[in-house]
Amino acid sequence: MNHFMIKQFNGLDDATAQRLHSLGLQVGSSVQAVRFYPFHGPVIIQVDHQKIGIRYRVFKLLTGGKPL
Repeated sequence: MNHFMIKQFNGLDDATAQRLHSLGLQVGSSVQAVRFYPFHGPVIIQVDHQKIGIRYRVFKLLTGGKPL
């Protein structure tokens, strides 16, 4: 399993950022990538024993990568 650190919320719309905060994600949070779907589909991450599906673009922004 791949572990990632949430580095930023910059570049996300307010509704998405608020939703992620309500699920317990904050800068510095450690998340585990459980599944990457093909063709830049959703990424399933695990945070505090709960699995969450997020867009690939959102995952890249959160982890400091450049979105496509």
